[in-house]
Amino acid sequence: MPYFSKKSKLKLEHCHPYLQLILNKAIQFYDFSIICSYRNKFEQFDLFKKGRKLENGIWVIEDKNKIVTYNDGIKKKSLHNKLPALAVDIVPYPTLYSSEKEFYQLAGFVKLTAKFLGVELVWGGDWRKIKDFPHFELG
Repeated sequence: MPYFSKKSKLKLEHCHPYLQLILNKAIQFYDFSIICSYRNKFEQFDLFKKGRKLENGIWVIEDKNKIVTYNDGIKKKSLHNKLPALAVDIVPYPTLYSSEKEFYQLAGFVKLTAKFLGVELVWGGDWRKIKDFPHFELG
């Protein structure tokens, strides 16, 4: 039976109780790791800078393919910036370099688990503007 590593358990502790409920149920049947839950404004801003450069005091997009987030953690907060976190990033185990197909399989299982538990969950892979396959957030 799959189980969470110590690192995943620590990240899970920073999640909203509904996310904890969903993920604790899902791990019983599907193996995955938690790579991010809560992050502070500095961690968020570091992610925001990816794919951007500073021009005349303004962060502008330099490489659209490298954009990770549109939330800077200062002016515009992410659901990861709340404590407990209202968002979590997970990846199929055993690798961080999972295929898109593996993310779709994991997402389907996690969304079905949330539905079974009566919790509204949004998956970043369903977004139109940017695809964030590891990302889940409370709806």
